[in-house]
Amino acid sequence: MFENSGGKELKDLRPTLVVKKDTRKMPLKRALDFWQETAGSLYDVNISQPEAFHTTHCTFRLGELLLTYCVSVAQKLSRSSYRVGADGYDHFEVQFFLAGHWSRQDGRQEAQAAPGDLIIHDAAQAHAGSASDFANLTLFVPRSMLAPLLTSPDEQNMRVLCADEPMVGLLRNHMDNLWRVLPLLDERQAAALALPTVELIAVTLNGIKRQDVSRGISVAQLGEIRRYIDAHALDPTIDPAGIAAAFGISLRKLTYLFSGDGGVATYLQKRRLNLARAALRDPAQAHKSIAEIGLEHGFVYAHNFTRAFQRLHGLTPREIRAVAQRNWMTGTHESRSWFDRAALWGR
Repeated sequence: MFENSGGKELKDLRPTLVVKKDTRKMPLKRALDFWQETAGSLYDVNISQPEAFHTTHCTFRLGELLLTYCVSVAQKLSRSSYRVGADGYDHFEVQFFLAGHWSRQDGRQEAQAAPGDLIIHDAAQAHAGSASDFANLTLFVPRSMLAPLLTSPDEQNMRVLCADEPMVGLLRNHMDNLWRVLPLLDERQAAALALPTVELIAVTLNGIKRQDVSRGISVAQLGEIRRYIDAHALDPTIDPAGIAAAFGISLRKLTYLFSGDGGVATYLQKRRLNLARAALRDPAQAHKSIAEIGLEHGFVYAHNFTRAFQRLHGLTPREIRAVAQRNWMTGTHESRSWFDRAALWGR
């Protein structure tokens, strides 16, 4: 699958390529450094046999998406609440193993994936897993593109969907075809494929049959309402009644639409807490106290802000700010997003 360009070097073919590496041609230290630059930018990595490490790694860009093909050795990868709070990266990873196996390692529940199964990782939530020697294909999708289309965007982390599900097979074939055709496309053509791809992912994760028109309309309406809430999250007057009125639906219908999110008020609070996390990490807002930021994001009382923030993010607002301040001082936070950082791989 990796060598499908007829013997030509991908870097000489198309501008959609972000990075291509085969570390078997490198000294071991350089290979490990490259893995720390790529996988290590998101995860704490524990390689079973570091002395035998190697990876074949190739990443393409489709507009705001990244598609990565990777072959490597057995290892564990974990993303802690501390790391989530420290880097603030916020995207989904849609992953198919082509060879090898993956298993969930956070102690909460059993989940395993074999070749052909679909695995979802949410970078905004802590997660941990282990893989045997593997080959996989992973699509990195910004939350802003996918979450509004999902009925339960916060319930996807470490979810495994079986290979024999028809929609999973359709998505797998689509990603495989993307991988094969991307070397032949220019950036404009590749970018045009991004939104249809995200929509297919959403249909797959929502478990919707394409002919189920009434449910499809509900999902489309839910996405529209989510975008409205996201745009007005810091408006102190926004409330469920006003949202229902803005869309001409009843409170009962609004409650039904957001049942997978724990209710519209819960969704609104999560959105505000995510914005508060970004504000705490923003050096331009370093002059504001934690209480001020809490108030700007809908929390009149600082202790309520701290409690809700820690419950969602695993760290207190003070801890998030302390990590961010260290990054400001050392200059270790190199880019605004993980996608910006990925563009620097291999340079």
